[in-house]
Amino acid sequence: MGALTLKSFSDELREWEFIEGEGIDPTDSFGVNLRLSIRENQIFLAEPNDVNTPWLTDKGRLFFDGMFETSSSKPTDWEKFFQEISELTYFIDHLNFQKQNALSLIFAFENVSLETLNMLYLLKQNCSLIDLRKVESYKPSNNLESDYQLSSLTQKPKIQMSTLGILLNTNPRYEGYVLNLSLRQRFLKGDFKLFNIGSILDLTFPTHNLGSNFQLVKSLAEGTHLVCQDVKNAEFPLIITNTELFKRTDSRVFTEVLKYTSVLETAWNGLNILNHNISNAGIQSLNKFLPLSSEDLGNFFGLYYINVSLSATANMKKLTELHLLNITSSQASFDNSIFVDQSTKPSNRVVYERLKNKMFKNYFYLPSNLFLEDSETYINTQGLIKRTTKLLHFKKDAKTNWQITRRIYANSKSLMFFNNKKDNKLISFDSVNLFNFKNYVNFQFYAVQTLTSLSFYLNKKNSPIIKAKIPSLKSSKVKVFETKLKNWLDDFFNTNGKDSFSYNSSVLINCSKIMRSSNTNFF
Repeated sequence: MGALTLKSFSDELREWEFIEGEGIDPTDSFGVNLRLSIRENQIFLAEPNDVNTPWLTDKGRLFFDGMFETSSSKPTDWEKFFQEISELTYFIDHLNFQKQNALSLIFAFENVSLETLNMLYLLKQNCSLIDLRKVESYKPSNNLESDYQLSSLTQKPKIQMSTLGILLNTNPRYEGYVLNLSLRQRFLKGDFKLFNIGSILDLTFPTHNLGSNFQLVKSLAEGTHLVCQDVKNAEFPLIITNTELFKRTDSRVFTEVLKYTSVLETAWNGLNILNHNISNAGIQSLNKFLPLSSEDLGNFFGLYYINVSLSATANMKKLTELHLLNITSSQASFDNSIFVDQSTKPSNRVVYERLKNKMFKNYFYLPSNLFLEDSETYINTQGLIKRTTKLLHFKKDAKTNWQITRRIYANSKSLMFFNNKKDNKLISFDSVNLFNFKNYVNFQFYAVQTLTSLSFYLNKKNSPIIKAKIPSLKSSKVKVFETKLKNWLDDFFNTNGKDSFSYNSSVLINCSKIMRSSNTNFF
């Protein structure tokens, strides 16, 4: 008698038919190494491939379910797009010479690799009409690596020295499960207290919730809170927050307040910033890019979105609604504005139809490659360099983000700008292909010993510089608002997600519905 198997099992793939490959997890800011099982340009299995972190969440295992969806869009006419964008740029350059308010082409990006980010930066330097903007509306300080990264204190050997930790408006179980595992291991060894300022969370180990008001941080610095005695007697205390805190208008005084506690010292910097995606630390390490605001949408002749989903970004939802209500409309806006959507799926076409003939006239969709369809480089929230290898070739008409940006960069070099002639005299790197571009000496401004093809990757880790107490000028006063911090909806799968894959995964959507119906009152 044969084995009793399902009838549908005969159509399933066997294990020996898989091709093994290595990748990283893009659903959080750590980029944990993965072992992927691939067959016919499809990912069927994702497993952890890191000795130090032999753990992977359901979101990291099932994110690829939303990647492989065939789109019904028409084939892209690449030559027509590059010709039209070049002619429009040349016309606007002459028009700006006669107008008082200059028009610009705004590049808004999210989840981009270091190669694409550096090419965008070179494009900005070569053409004065281009402005680079982030999508998320926060302004953190990036003077030192410790201002936007998790410091080396969160590593397992050094976290054992700490006896107290404070979570400020962050959920490490959702945002960075690697950090949550380290905190759990430290708690199980004993002699460790963890306080939480924010919503009540289930981190799989007990925590002490102090409240959700930002005024608690001020009371800790003044020494009037009951927890101040624990902080003063603790050894090497640390505080962990995320980039969501810097969306507040009073976030500038955050580090200034902590100077009065024993968290920030000359020999011990216990401040840790947890990023929301894997590309955010690389963006902060290159330059300080401003967020996209309503003032930017006043005078422009084109919006160029790179890996941006307008329906999943709260900042873009607000700006779109203001334009629909004619609140931010400007009389000097250009009538022939274009909307360029460069992403894996044309998900922003619905927004364009709402703003058609009001804010935009033409729409271009540029299909870009999927994740793992190109070799890309990232810097995670710990300062480690993470790389992906090309494992798939799913979309034939698509191109990489670096190739599309490089073509625009090549067209801008062939134009003679009338308004700003110094752009034609700038010395820039002649990037022929991606391999030679990685040898660029100013690539992320790292110091190298030799100019070889592997010189950039010899830096295994970017160690944060410990901030010392340096006397400076008197800073301006910032009003502290007595408002509550952002409340977290404990949806582990989709809510407040920053990756572009989980929203399209049918498995994660069903898991999200089940969790909301069983654990929360939100539907």
